Parts: sequence; C-alpha cells; structure tokens
Amino acid sequence: MDDARKNLRPRSRSQLGSSGPLLLVSLIALFLSSQARADHGSLGALTIGIGAGMGFQVDERACDTAGTARTLAGGKGCALFLGGVDGSFLWRGRVGASIGLWSVSGQSAVAQGGPPNGQAPAAFPDRVSVPVLLDLRPLSFTGMGEPGSFLRRVSHGVRLALGPSFEIVRTSSDSSFDYGNRSGSVAGVLFGLHGSLDGELPLLVSQPSALSLRVSLRFLHVPVVVLNDGAVQSAPVSRSDLTPNMLAMTPQGYASHFQFVLGFVYYL
Repeated sequence: MDDARKNLRPRSRSQLGSSGPLLLVSLIALFLSSQARADHGSLGALTIGIGAGMGFQVDERACDTAGTARTLAGGKGCALFLGGVDGSFLWRGRVGASIGLWSVSGQSAVAQGGPPNGQAPAAFPDRVSVPVLLDLRPLSFTGMGEPGSFLRRVSHGVRLALGPSFEIVRTSSDSSFDYGNRSGSVAGVLFGLHGSLDGELPLLVSQPSALSLRVSLRFLHVPVVVLNDGAVQSAPVSRSDLTPNMLAMTPQGYASHFQFVLGFVYYL
C-alpha cells in the first residue's frame, strides 16, 4: 500500500528538470517534421538551386574580336562575352539568398575607332564579380496552379534579386587593387551593386527536383576603374581636363552596365 502511494506522488522538480531537454528536442523534431514542403525540390522546406549561364554585357564602345566586328544592332556598342554560376538557398522556394561568380571577358575585344578622327577609345578590361543577393520569388506567394504543376513552377521561376557585389577589374599588368591604391580608396573601387530580373521555363515537371531554362536581365552599378595609364577603362571617361597620369589616379565615380544571360538552373 505504501509503495502504491509513493507511485501516485507528483514528480519532484529535479525529476521534471532532467526530462525537460528531451521534451524540448521532441517538440522541435515534431515542429520540423510538420513544416510544409517547398513547391519544388526534395529537401523539405529548403530549396537549393544551382545555375549556370552565358551571355553578353552591353558597352557603348564598338569593338572587334579576332578581326571580326562584334557590335550591337545599328553598329553602335559592343557585346562583351560573359559567363558564370550561382547558387540559391530558398525557404519553400520563395525567399532567401543567392551567391554567384560571374566573369566578363573584355581583353579579347578591341575597341574600334570612330568618326571624325578615327581614334579608338580606351580598351576593355576583364571583370570578375561575386554578388551576394536577396533572392525573392514574388509570384510564388500567390499560389498559382496546383502543387507540382507547370504553372506553379513558372510562378516560382520569376525572380527579383538585389544586393552588394565584390568586383575585380583587371588587365595582365594592372588591376582595380592597384587603381585603388593609386586613387587612395581600395574599398571604394572593389564594391558595387547587382540586380537581376529572371524568368524560368520548366523542362522537368514530373519530379520533385526541377530543371529549368533561365533568362536573365542583370543590372550592375559599379565603380569606374581606369587602368594602364588611362588606356583601359571599365566605362568610358569623357573628361578631357586630365592627363593620362591624373586620370589613372583620380576616382571617376560609378557607371551602370546591363547584362543578358541565358542558362539553366537545377533545383535539388
């Protein structure tokens, strides 16, 4: 009888305290297991996208490549080749962050001379960009289409991205690091802003993981970098009151560039 009464007594605080961590872990596991899955991907509430693409960056200077004109429509401007990769980490395929590595090949292009004197403008440098962007899929919040349907995948593929970037502009004998030292502000020429507007066409819909064709319009607002005593410029500098030496040592502000990219993205 006494043993039965002991078993009916409430547990002590020490006994409850020892079982508290186990109860907390159990509740967390139950919460995570009950989270809704992403509309695509096979990792539960997390969607990881791995993308790669190629395209061109628009420059207002006309150019030749290997003796062949590579100008835009109308004979004005140059299409500089670019390529890169990126990775997106999204909550339920809707909002998250992405990091990329993109490169523009400028040294392979030769600036053409223009009228009236036929003198060629400054040459093009190479550019390497590492953007870290806020990745938002605005149409994914509308619930368009049935889960796993073509329309639902299309809605998740409309992307708005914006964030800072680390920029390296270079030639074989000069770089933005050297230009920053000459102009007195290394940090001022190494960081810019990237933005992207993307649309995706799903190629695989029947599986949780998805492969899509991606079309991107990218926007860069980055420092103007002057290299090789003014002979190479990341964007044309119109100032005529500076000698080449002064131009190579004076900050020239910022310039905007547009990029067009076609590629693929695979969601795990």
